[in-house]
Amino acid sequence: MDMISKNSAYMRRTRRAAVAVLAAAGIATAAQAAKPSLDCSKIRCACYSIKDAETVKRELGYGARVGLNTVRVWLSPRTFEKRGDEYVREVVDFVRTCHSCGYKTMPILFNGNMLDPETIRPGGYDNADRFTKAIVPALKNEPGLLMFDMMNEPLCNGFINRAPAAERSARAEEIWSFLRRETDLAVSLAPDCLFTIGYTVGSEIEETTASRLDVISFHDYSPTRAIARDNYAKAAEWGRKLGKPVLQTETGCLARANSYEMALQFCDEFGIGWILFNLVIEGRCFDEHGIFYPDGTIRDAATIAAMFGCFRNRGSGSAITPPNPNREGAVDRALKRIREQLDKNAKASTFADRDMNLDGLLEACERAANLLEACELVPMCDLPTAKIEKYRRDPSPDTLEIRRFAFSLAEKLKEACQIVD
Repeated sequence: MDMISKNSAYMRRTRRAAVAVLAAAGIATAAQAAKPSLDCSKIRCACYSIKDAETVKRELGYGARVGLNTVRVWLSPRTFEKRGDEYVREVVDFVRTCHSCGYKTMPILFNGNMLDPETIRPGGYDNADRFTKAIVPALKNEPGLLMFDMMNEPLCNGFINRAPAAERSARAEEIWSFLRRETDLAVSLAPDCLFTIGYTVGSEIEETTASRLDVISFHDYSPTRAIARDNYAKAAEWGRKLGKPVLQTETGCLARANSYEMALQFCDEFGIGWILFNLVIEGRCFDEHGIFYPDGTIRDAATIAAMFGCFRNRGSGSAITPPNPNREGAVDRALKRIREQLDKNAKASTFADRDMNLDGLLEACERAANLLEACELVPMCDLPTAKIEKYRRDPSPDTLEIRRFAFSLAEKLKEACQIVD
């Protein structure tokens, strides 16, 4: 069922911003506008990028396996300045392709990261207005549109972070002023659409902009559970204060001690929808973000489980039971096979015979590797079975390297099971 039901009861939201004419541009702000109801707790989303239709259909198919129903995508005012209507058509086509795959789209109009301060000052208003006036009307009637994100992480940039402490408040106000202006413009162009701002953290949420929005959204890259809980609580409090739904629109970074599993557990605890960064493991952030590889395989099974509300036991309830890989003697048998194959390989009369015996040795390695992986006794980012597959594909495998590998697997099993020869 569509998240935004055309047949659902419409609710009227009172916008706290005064209804006035923006003298600089003659733009009337929207007053009370009919908005489609939205249950943000049902949003299952990942950040994505605009790509060709074939790639979009393939990669969104990966997300569909785990129940994803939305993508959040950055738009580019600079690209619009260069390509104009051609770029707008590309954006519209992307939204339609996503919708054909069962996804809603949350386009981000402006990006606070790497912000050029000239773009949010009066001299940049005309360019910003042209972009908003081109994109918002083009998408406002698209059934695949979820909501507009007016700006990603407004205060996460050098303009703020490298400013002298005495200037930060004034600089932040420049950004809020720009966002109030552009949000009012966007709402006047599409009064029936939903709007949000992707605040960097809950404590960044700012009332004069948040009061104009339909959804309060925030990001979380917290390195500990205590910090994360405080961030979610702050955002939830703003939602209660303003009477608006809350959505977590960006989370999950391996390099910031912010595991996807931890992030999703808090979304589950607070009962809010989520947007993970990023759907595909690619680009400049490939080694710290991403759920699916381009071929559809995954980096981490715990992330997938967490998407379905299943989380690791950390001892808060049931006692943790370590796996026993030798419960049925499988480790003893695996060690025996490795011993036999190493001995057979070592006693081969020629190098050719030694290479011919590699299949048996790799088969013994696979049994050991499967035991280690099933019981998570090895780093899951460095799977022994992946090495075995690589050895099998190699037309000229290094026999000595494979023997060392087999020996190391045996040693890991013995250590895990406290087996003494």
